[in-house]
Amino acid sequence: MELGDRTGMKSREIRKIHQGGFTITEIIIVLSVLAIVALIALPSFHHLAVNGHLKSAARDLASDVALLKERALAENRLYRISLNLAGGTYTLQQCDAPGSPCASWTAIQSKNFTGFAGNIDFDSGSTTVTDYSFQPRGIVTGGTIALRNGRGSRAAITISPSGRQYVRFNLQ
Repeated sequence: MELGDRTGMKSREIRKIHQGGFTITEIIIVLSVLAIVALIALPSFHHLAVNGHLKSAARDLASDVALLKERALAENRLYRISLNLAGGTYTLQQCDAPGSPCASWTAIQSKNFTGFAGNIDFDSGSTTVTDYSFQPRGIVTGGTIALRNGRGSRAAITISPSGRQYVRFNLQ
């Protein structure tokens, strides 16, 4: 009586079942190849992350532009965004009294780009206006706000007098 008679398998078939799988050498080779590929791809992922931070910063600033335009229309009040090009910050402000021109401004919120990695700051050579006013009638100071990161990638937020904004990216 052969070993595999009770289960219906012959001893040769049992040996074939136990011969499957990978050797430790094969596993080490595959893991080595994967490690080399990961090391080659790592710088590319870093560049993608830095450019992603620039995109996030530009979209955050563009959403603040849209927010102040909506608030100016809804509350019948003057609002503005004041850029500090040297410090890499901007301040959302509202007029203390109704009417135009505004005598004094109150800061609602100050923001900077330190929350975003990648050394993001304003490109002072391409930024055309530093104070963007939002009128209760929906009219906005038109201009371009330019951002750049440490890789040399750029983002330009163009604001039309009607308050519509366009964000363009030149990624490196």
